[in-house]
Amino acid sequence: MGSDIAAWSINHPRRKRRGIAGEGAVDNLNGTGHLRQVREYYDRNTDRFLRWGKDEGTANLHGALWPPDVTSLGEAMHYSNELVAREIEQCPTPVNRVLDLGCGVGGSLFYLGRRLPRVRCFTGISLSPLQINSARQRIPEPQKNRFHFEEGCFLQLPAERFKTDFSYSIEAFAHCPDPGAFFGVQAGVLPPGGRLAIIDDCLSDEMDPGGLPSRHVRLLGIYRRNWLLPGLRSRTALKSIADEKGFRLIKDQNLTPYLRLGRPRDNAISLMVRCLGPLMERDTYLRSLLGGDAKQKCYLEGLIHYRLLVFEKRATDAGT
Repeated sequence: MGSDIAAWSINHPRRKRRGIAGEGAVDNLNGTGHLRQVREYYDRNTDRFLRWGKDEGTANLHGALWPPDVTSLGEAMHYSNELVAREIEQCPTPVNRVLDLGCGVGGSLFYLGRRLPRVRCFTGISLSPLQINSARQRIPEPQKNRFHFEEGCFLQLPAERFKTDFSYSIEAFAHCPDPGAFFGVQAGVLPPGGRLAIIDDCLSDEMDPGGLPSRHVRLLGIYRRNWLLPGLRSRTALKSIADEKGFRLIKDQNLTPYLRLGRPRDNAISLMVRCLGPLMERDTYLRSLLGGDAKQKCYLEGLIHYRLLVFEKRATDAGT
C-alpha cells in the first residue's frame, strides 16, 4: 500500500525541507487527524513492511500479481509497475514527466526509470518523511536530476510546480477522503489528453449498500478502518466523479484474478485474528494485519475488486 492524504501548505514554515537537486520539498500542514494517522501509519510500518513482507528486494509496498506469464515473485511484485509502464507507452502524446501519487520508497518509480529510459523526469509524492528519506537514498548517483521525491500530499499540488504528462497511483488513492478534490488537482497538473492510472481496490458495483448482511458490513468496516481508506468507492462512482472533473474512463481491468489469496502466511494471520480480534487495533502493525485479513475476506466475498482504471483528461475541459 502506498501513502498520501489530506491537505498541506507549500509555505508552512515549520515543515521546510530540502529536496533533490536543490528543490524545496512540499510542506505539510497538520490540518486533520486523518493526515496524521496516515503519516504515522507509514512512518511506523514502512520498515516492517519491507523487512517482514516478501517483496523480493523490489522495494514495492503493494501486492503481487500473478498473471499466467509471471513465474517469479520479483516479476509478480513488479507487475503493477509494468502495467503502468505499458499505459505510458500507449499514450498518444509524448510522456516526458511522470508523477507517482503515493510513491512509498520509490520502488515503482525506479522500475519505470529502468523500463522507460526516454522519460526525462520522475517525481514521487508521499506523506511519510521516512519514506521520502528512504527513496532519496535509493536514487542512483548518475540520475540525481532525473528522480525527485517530495514530502507532501496529493490533494493540493501546486499546478505549475507539478505539471506532468502522466500520473499514477498504486494502492494510495483509497486513502483519499475527497476523491473529487483528487481528480480536480489532477485536472490542473495534466495537459489535455494527459492520462491518470489508478491501481487500487474498488467496491463491487453489484453490491447493494443498503442491503448488505451484517457480516459484510463488519468486514468492510474492519478493512476501511484499519487501512485508513475513506476513499474506497465503486468503479461507477469513480467514473462519475472523474467525469465531473473533466476526465473520461478509457480502460477498466479487473486484476483480482491475479491475486494469490489464502497463502500459508494469510492463514496464519487469520488464525491470529480469530485469537486476538479487536485487541490487534491497539498496535499499528497488527492493525495492518487485521485490515489485511478483512481485505482478503472482502475479495473472497466479492465485496471489492482490485482494478486498473485509466482516465484521460478531455481536451474540451474548461480548466485547460
